[in-house]
This record gives sequence, structure tokens and C-alpha cells, in this order.
Amino acid sequence: MTLDKPDHAAAPPGEPRPDDARLPFWPMVLLGIQHTLVMYAGAVVVPIVVGAALGLTAGQIADLVSIDLVLAGIGTLLQAGGVWKFGIRMPLVVGAASSGIAPMIAVGHSRGLPTVYGSLLVAGVVWVLAAPYFSMLLRLFPAVVTGTVITLIGLTLLPVGIRLVAGSDSSASDYGRLSHIALAAATIALMVVFRRFLRGLLGQLSILLALVIGAIAGWATGIGTLAHVEDGSIVGIIGPMHFGAPRFDIPSILLFLVIVFVLMVEGSGQGLAVGQVVGKPVGPEEITRLLRVDGLMTLCSGFCNGFVYTTFGQNIGLIAMTRVRSRYPVVVVGVLLIVCGVLRPVGRVAAAIPAPVIGAAAIMTFGALAVSGIQILARVDFERPANLTIVMVSLGVGLVPAFAPGCYRQLPEFAAVFLGSGVATGTLLAVALNAAFHPRLTNS
Repeated sequence: MTLDKPDHAAAPPGEPRPDDARLPFWPMVLLGIQHTLVMYAGAVVVPIVVGAALGLTAGQIADLVSIDLVLAGIGTLLQAGGVWKFGIRMPLVVGAASSGIAPMIAVGHSRGLPTVYGSLLVAGVVWVLAAPYFSMLLRLFPAVVTGTVITLIGLTLLPVGIRLVAGSDSSASDYGRLSHIALAAATIALMVVFRRFLRGLLGQLSILLALVIGAIAGWATGIGTLAHVEDGSIVGIIGPMHFGAPRFDIPSILLFLVIVFVLMVEGSGQGLAVGQVVGKPVGPEEITRLLRVDGLMTLCSGFCNGFVYTTFGQNIGLIAMTRVRSRYPVVVVGVLLIVCGVLRPVGRVAAAIPAPVIGAAAIMTFGALAVSGIQILARVDFERPANLTIVMVSLGVGLVPAFAPGCYRQLPEFAAVFLGSGVATGTLLAVALNAAFHPRLTNS
């Protein structure tokens, strides 16, 4: 099996690969903080949404956020650092998957949180065991498929950043508030200016600098507040099986297994995406190690009251922007996430960053990720109608959930959950259409 040649040349003999390069301590820490801030909102939104939907108290939601960050930090350490046969050893972060929100709420309402965690335990075991076999499907991902998937990931994530700026409820009276749009626009402008005029490490930290200045400006003008940072305990984390011993229910387990398949497809796309950006070949062994980490953290959630975990794509765009391809700043991210989970005030400060500022960073990094996919598609021969059809149909259908989130709500629950993931739908369409139009290449 062969994969497409990465965009970057291999390191000269005797020199470490860009992803294995060790950076000076403080630049590495600062870059790690930047990575953490980019993915932090996505990491904490799942426990907040799930907890609120299930009617949990503020203290219980804080507990969920705490354990979520700790598990995300451990997963990120495994993914970037690697232990035995776990971890892709590339600059990728791990966090709670938004795809897991719907089944957690549905099962939690009907059968309770212990059934949710029993289902997560079984799903995680299946995930780990299935990882080596799923990775064999990488031959189905030539440039036309890989480029489509990476572009789709970036475009699908863009609305997330936009909702952080404008709001999630278009019928609300404060939707699209001008002050929020102005703050986000100013933050983006700072990123552009810093990227254009700063050199060296400061240029690489352009997003972090803009985030800090944007947050201070937001707090000074009443957008966001630090008033509650000192509330509550300083150190805290809940123990195993806090909500009761796991219970097992076959229909609930099957629902979560659908999510597992969706996230395995998405995780494979993230692995291929970071390989293209970093310039390191990604094959079945790397994807297997990546998927094992996602499965292991989901398995641990069954005991530790966590969530469905997956490898995030947000930070791939940041790598493309900064061109710092070392995995060690992401190892720092793992440590920082654990600290944020254990030391409550640290996490509360990061959570207090105004949503428009986080949204501005998200828009920039997700846009960079989409551009990475477009660069791969630029190598595809679009004079062949088959390739045009693959990209056209896969992108068109894959973007439906991003622009019409409730489009599939009247379908059976299994179908609605699967089709509701635009990345998974678009990926499977691209793979199937490529196999139909290029059967010889697919089987080679």
C-alpha cells in the first residue's frame, strides 16, 4: 500500500524529523499554551452542554468539566508522546467529541448516566480491538479523497467558530451583537498584523498574542468576566464511578457503536491531515495507534465519568499557520489540560475568555485547515469528470449538517446520528465514489 507523498521534504540524514524536533523550553511552553487556547473551548463545550441538558447542578457540571480536561490531557500526552502501541506520536490533541452529545443526552434521559457509562465502556473496548483492522482501509484514501476530507473538516468546523462570535440561537435578541462582532474582527485583525510584521517566535505566537489582547479588551468592555474565577475549590477532581456503577443495555450500546464508527472515520482523516501538514507518511500502523488512544480514553470514561473521546482537528490548522511541526508543544498541551482539570481556578480563567475571541481564533485556524485540503486537491486531475464528481458530491452532502443541523431529525435515530456527522458522511461518500470510479486504483 502506498500513500500520497507529503507536501514537505524528509529531514536530512542524521537530523530529527520536524515532528520530532525538540524546541527550547520557553518557546515550547508558549506554543503549547497557544495550542491549548485554540482547542480549549471545544474541549469544555461537551460537558457543559451534556450536563445542562440532563439537568445536572452547577457543581456536577464543574465536576464533568474537570474530569473531561484530565482525560483529554492524558489522551493528548499519549497521542503526541506515545506509549507502547498507543499514540501516533505527532502533534495531535484529544478531546470530548461533539458527536457524542446526542446519544449521551438520549440515553441519559431514558436510562440514566450509569447506562451511558456502561455503553462508553463497551464502545471503548470495541474501538481499541477494531483499530488494527480499520487502519487497513487507508488504501481507500488517495489524494482526491484525502483532500476532500481535510477540506470538509475545515469547512465543517468553521460554523463552530462563527457561532462563538454571533451566538448559537439566531432568534435571540442579542444574536449577532455588534460589540461581539467588533471584538472578533479586531482579534482577527491583530492576528493578521502580528503574522505580517512579527518575526521568529513572536510571529509563530501571533494567535496567542491576539487572544490575550482580545480577552483583555473583552473583559474591559464588559464582554466576559473574571468575577467567578475565585469561586469554588482550588483543587478538585471526582473519583471513579461518581454517578454509580456502569450498567449495560444492548440498544444503548449499539447507538454508541454507531458513534464509534463515525469517529473512527473522522479520526483516520485527522491522522492523514496532520501527516500532510507535518510532512510525515501516515500508514496503517500510525492510524492504528491513533485510534487505540481514542478508544482507550473512551473506555476509561466508563469508569471515570468522562465522554466519547476523539482526536481533534482544530490544532492542525494552527500547525499549518505557524509551520511549527514539532509534537512537543502538544505534549505541553496534555500537561496543561491536566493542570486545568485539577486546579479549578486555572480552568475557570481559560473558560472566562470571551466567546468572540475564541471564535476569532477558531475561524482563522479552521480556515487554514480548509486551505490545507485545497492544496492537496490542487494536485488532483480535475480534467477527469470522475474526480470532479467525487469532490462535488462529497463536499455538497457532507456540508448539509453544518448548514442545516436538523435536516435528518425525522429519520430513525441510528440514521440521524450517522448522517448528522458531515465529516463521516462526506468521507464515506468520497471513498465509495472513488471505489466506483477508480476500482483498479482502489484495489492496487
